[in-house]
Amino acid sequence: MQKNSTLRKLPQLFGLGLLALAVSLALGSSPAFAASFPCSPCAGVVVDDPTQVLSSLEAEPRLDEEARFFVAWPVSLDGEEGSVDSARAAFGPLRQAGAQPWVQAIFRTPQPVGEHLDRLEAELQQLAALVKGEVQGEAQPLYVQAVWRPEGIAAEEVTARDLAFLIKRAAVAVTGAAPEASFVAGPLNTDEAFLNELYGQEVAAYLDVVAIEPGEGVAAAALTLAQLDPGKPVAVDALSWPAPAEAALARAAEAKVAGASVALFELPAVEADSSSSDLGPLKVLAREFQGDLSYSEYGSPSGAAGGWAFVRGEDLALRVIVEKPAGSESVDLLFGDDQLRRPSRVDLATGEEEALFGQRRTADGLLLTIDDPAPVAVLRLERATAEELEGVAERLEVEDERQMPVEEILRRLQAFEDAQARRLDHYQATNTLHLRFQVSQGSLEASYAGEFFFRRDEGFDWVWDEFYIDGVRWKSKQLPELPLIQPEKAASMPVDIKLSKDYSYRLRGTATVDGRDCWVVDFRPLTVEPGRSLFQGTVWVDREIYSRVRTRAVQVGLEGDVLSNEETVYFSPVDAAGEPAPWSRESFVLPLRTVGQQTLSLLSATVPVERETVLTNLALNGESFEQNLESARASDSTMVRDTDAGLRYLRKDEDGDRVVEEEQETGRLFVLGGVLWDESLDFPLPLAGVNYLDLDFRDSGNQVNVFFAGAFLAANYSDPSLFGSRWNGGLNVNGFFIQTGDELYRDGREVPEEEVESTNAAVSFFLGRPLTNFLTLDLTYSLGQRSYSRADDTADGFVLPQDTLTHTAQAELTYARSGYRLYFNGSFNQRSDWEFWGLPGNAEFDPEQEDYVRWRVELGKTWWFSKFRNFSLSLEHLNGSDLDRFSSYDFGLFGDSSVGGYQSGLVRAEEASGVHFEYGINAFELLRVEVDGDAVWASNEATGLEDELLAGIGLGGTVTLPWNTVMNFEVGTALEGPGEGDVAARIVFLKLFPSNGKKRWWN
Repeated sequence: MQKNSTLRKLPQLFGLGLLALAVSLALGSSPAFAASFPCSPCAGVVVDDPTQVLSSLEAEPRLDEEARFFVAWPVSLDGEEGSVDSARAAFGPLRQAGAQPWVQAIFRTPQPVGEHLDRLEAELQQLAALVKGEVQGEAQPLYVQAVWRPEGIAAEEVTARDLAFLIKRAAVAVTGAAPEASFVAGPLNTDEAFLNELYGQEVAAYLDVVAIEPGEGVAAAALTLAQLDPGKPVAVDALSWPAPAEAALARAAEAKVAGASVALFELPAVEADSSSSDLGPLKVLAREFQGDLSYSEYGSPSGAAGGWAFVRGEDLALRVIVEKPAGSESVDLLFGDDQLRRPSRVDLATGEEEALFGQRRTADGLLLTIDDPAPVAVLRLERATAEELEGVAERLEVEDERQMPVEEILRRLQAFEDAQARRLDHYQATNTLHLRFQVSQGSLEASYAGEFFFRRDEGFDWVWDEFYIDGVRWKSKQLPELPLIQPEKAASMPVDIKLSKDYSYRLRGTATVDGRDCWVVDFRPLTVEPGRSLFQGTVWVDREIYSRVRTRAVQVGLEGDVLSNEETVYFSPVDAAGEPAPWSRESFVLPLRTVGQQTLSLLSATVPVERETVLTNLALNGESFEQNLESARASDSTMVRDTDAGLRYLRKDEDGDRVVEEEQETGRLFVLGGVLWDESLDFPLPLAGVNYLDLDFRDSGNQVNVFFAGAFLAANYSDPSLFGSRWNGGLNVNGFFIQTGDELYRDGREVPEEEVESTNAAVSFFLGRPLTNFLTLDLTYSLGQRSYSRADDTADGFVLPQDTLTHTAQAELTYARSGYRLYFNGSFNQRSDWEFWGLPGNAEFDPEQEDYVRWRVELGKTWWFSKFRNFSLSLEHLNGSDLDRFSSYDFGLFGDSSVGGYQSGLVRAEEASGVHFEYGINAFELLRVEVDGDAVWASNEATGLEDELLAGIGLGGTVTLPWNTVMNFEVGTALEGPGEGDVAARIVFLKLFPSNGKKRWWN
């Protein structure tokens, strides 16, 4: 007998095991953001006015706290006065009556959406206001359904691309305003191709419930959705109200079996003030079919027109909906499970339970006869518990721990930012921008500061009240307006909701950043198209409130004079007064600090520029914002604006109004003057000349720079995007027409009888290209002319080197990032002629040295501190082959490597290694003081140098003077080596002519 009993249990155990496994899989894969319905089947009604069903809801049978009965109604988002307020007013009474509000927000934005974004934003504003501040709880959820009925087209003409965009924007608006509200979209067309196209736009993470149209396609659509979006609940919107009303239970059961968790029924207008008997069956359904129920095909009875059994997870009891055959006076229901017991029927009018008799057990199961049945009946049956059936309890264990999908993280982040944007209309702050240029063995910092005015959806206006050069305040009221070199605007920003899909996202894991527990999400462009710049990087998202904590991104697809652009943005929470605040949804989380680096192609050179932007003194939604902004615009201060084309100057027109300078003035004129001197010059060299710079010469995008100061000529013409490619090319002409002395140091003493003077000029052709975001390759061909002459002390028998042309092919690799700079330079040089030079019998001359190779490697790092302090350290090594006196390395003011105080041409080295440092401080914003130190160990077999220490120290500074003038000075003295005690100095005055925003001089 025991054996037969066990055999009889096998079908039940197998069926229950499959049921338990299905429940486990469904719960385990259910998205954390998706709505879960504690009922099966679930149902509700769609009405025109929710207040019209309140009396029916409040009548018996009453809904208890755990029941789920949905009341859906349309709410127009057209801005009609009172529509949103009246909808919000219905939430409370419906919940008090036991129902769950289901708002159907009607969008009327025309298609295509991209051409009507203002209309969409107005409707989203109404939607956010509708649900704003709704605090959801276990007993009072809110469902918000976006229903798109675009003006002028039929429903079947709606495109999946536009619908997906609207769904994303609406979901973010809802979640931002009420984080725990459930978002629903639809009713969707059940066509499989349409659903596939819609989900191809990555809408899954934005949907908590999917509503579909009723009809024959429900089952197929639910199956398609189960494949596209596993575990996502489906609602049917909306079934026709059946007659009799009890039939709604059977239709709800059918919808559940077809794959829809919720069946909404459209209550006709004439029934809107229906009696309790009309809604009573659905209220009984909500009471009886609550909890963790699942449909059981094995448990469903035969013998009726329709029979649907739902098993309850906690005790495996059944709730059954039975639809009697037409005209039948009794129904014989056969249940295949002989463990069922205590059948009863629930009165659909009162909700009361009535015991049933007339059941008997047969070889096929439990046979239950119901006399005089209603059109639809609800039955209860008990059974043995899971613990009583071997092996089932273990199968009912559910694993609900999982890692959140990246799409859900992005939705929550977008929701937080959408909600914040709706609270933050504008803010004012002080914006300080630091531009830090790192060059070989030195640095320069320029800073702008002033009031910053930001308005939502309009970008910002920024006043330049202060300008600093290395921390020294600019004294003139007229600030220098340098050409605005900036990367092109990205086609779209990561994480933003766009009509087109530009980025892919990957959840890397979690990390603690700035003391916050964060999700780490990487993003990258799907494709990089010519002329279309995007970003690649990482966003750290707070796991508690889903705000940004930090972002780091590199811009890809750049063209023009900005070769690379990387920035890291640090976010901080502030309160309404702009003061530091806790990390919470009530705080404003803003990007208060941004650091980054741009690599520029500037005048045939690769120039890394570090940028830091800091916002302070914030005033959020301040009452005086408009007044302060108008005062700034009326002032004579320099202003810039963030536009779609990038940063642009705001000029005053003839009426005194600020207008955007559409055509940027890229040309600037400078006057330079000063004095240069070291021991290689016969006298201090006066310097007086002009410099013209234009970074967009004749609107060609090409760069021109000409500096002429009598003894000096430096001219450059460069194209930062050669033939539209990533290569940049140019032409350089340089000349130094004052003779400088080359006084030889050999075997521990100076040799004046071998001193030579020379002048130099060269023309060079340049090609450069970024290899990566931070690594650049530069190729140069130069043709140089060097002429030699005698000095006062040159011996009569000394044979001068032959004036010669030198062909040079040079390659440079530069890596610059985060203040670090790694530089390699190698060149092959060929003189046109090279004959004997020097005193008779000179053993140094070697005709093989007509061709020679030079190479150099340098590693440097600059640290920037507050109050304009900085410290730079660099290491270098210089080497080569076949180097002679006139091709080896020099260490003076005009040499290959600088040593404080050393004169040019005194010490020549075939090989050298050095270390250089610079420390700069600012004194009261009036004077910049820099201390430089150099130590180089030089070797030259021909002159007897072997790791000879050359050491020097320098003191320099910067001060601004009236009339838009800057003075820079440096004096150095040699501390160790052949030049000990020597002094070198320079003083340079730079006069900037202000820009007036008018046409260029050649027009």
